[in-house]
Amino acid sequence: MKKGSLYILGILFVASLNIYSKCNIEEECINCVVEQAVAHKVVVDTVKGTYITIYPVMTPSNHSMCDSMVYNPDMGAYVPPHYLYKFQKECTAEEARDSLLAGNDTACPCRINPDTLYNDKKNTYFHIGGIEKFPYNRLIIKTTSDTTKLRTYTDYDNKNNLFIGEVAMDTTLGYYEYNNTKPLASGVYSYMLIMYKEEQHYTQIGDTITGNFVIIRSPRAKNVKCRKEAFDADDPLLKD
Repeated sequence: MKKGSLYILGILFVASLNIYSKCNIEEECINCVVEQAVAHKVVVDTVKGTYITIYPVMTPSNHSMCDSMVYNPDMGAYVPPHYLYKFQKECTAEEARDSLLAGNDTACPCRINPDTLYNDKKNTYFHIGGIEKFPYNRLIIKTTSDTTKLRTYTDYDNKNNLFIGEVAMDTTLGYYEYNNTKPLASGVYSYMLIMYKEEQHYTQIGDTITGNFVIIRSPRAKNVKCRKEAFDADDPLLKD
């Protein structure tokens, strides 16, 4: 092959890499393939052909008012989830926390959260297809660094016992809208799923299943290659 042709192929190859990975260099951008947050079909019993499918993309509902601040476990702090206009009062995380500690849970930062526009029924929880076949299980939600366990579910069922992108909070920080929990910020997290044969959770079925998943709360959490990894592929927040 001529040198000129090789040079052109090289340029095309580099360009394709840039297109594929450009999401990674943007602020608040998630590439589901790069982050290995891909739908995971696991055959549990090869004889019976029993399997589960883990869908690792969530677009959970957002809180409506001052309760809408989200929690970033890596920062260990609350962060504002949406843009503030010039005519609105912007409170720091410290001001918001001081307000809550003083018993005033509406003064700061009490403002309407425009992200509630995306509070539909699509991908609002961590969906595990076929988990009803394995009612005795344990699901652990963690940070990707594997150092902080954020929440543990016993006998996860996609119905009454399910993860909606929120974790338990320290009650000294004041009142939050849903069951005294704090919404996790958009980003990449990880999971660990263990299934058992009996209610007492003594005998494990197969290997422990681990992987990454993503939370996307608004269009500001730009994403690529996430649509086909989600349970509801027609989610307006997800991109191809």
